[in-house]
Amino acid sequence: MSYEQQQKAREWVNGNTAAAVGVVIATALIPGAATAALTVQEVAMAYKIGGIYRAEFSHTDAKAVAAHIGLGAVAGKIAALEAAILAGPFAFAIKPAIAATIVKALGEAIIHYCEEKWG
Repeated sequence: MSYEQQQKAREWVNGNTAAAVGVVIATALIPGAATAALTVQEVAMAYKIGGIYRAEFSHTDAKAVAAHIGLGAVAGKIAALEAAILAGPFAFAIKPAIAATIVKALGEAIIHYCEEKWG
């Protein structure tokens, strides 16, 4: 693994974390919408980060990495994310913070996986 690869991957994770916060704010009161958005983001992160570590990295590879790591790695946080809707208008403050920790954790797990497998 090179330092440049790791930095580039982390920059991608940080940007994706910020994007997740925006998506979750927009969907804060829609049950299940945040989890659906985070699932899509997980595959997108796996694709981008995998491509940083390996030149030939397909969408199929990204889906396999995402399935290997999976949202199950952060299942408790996902449950908290969806339960936050019960806070009514406070969901706009609570859900983005939870989503940020989920995306950051998934991104770091993807980086770790890629470094172990191809780094």
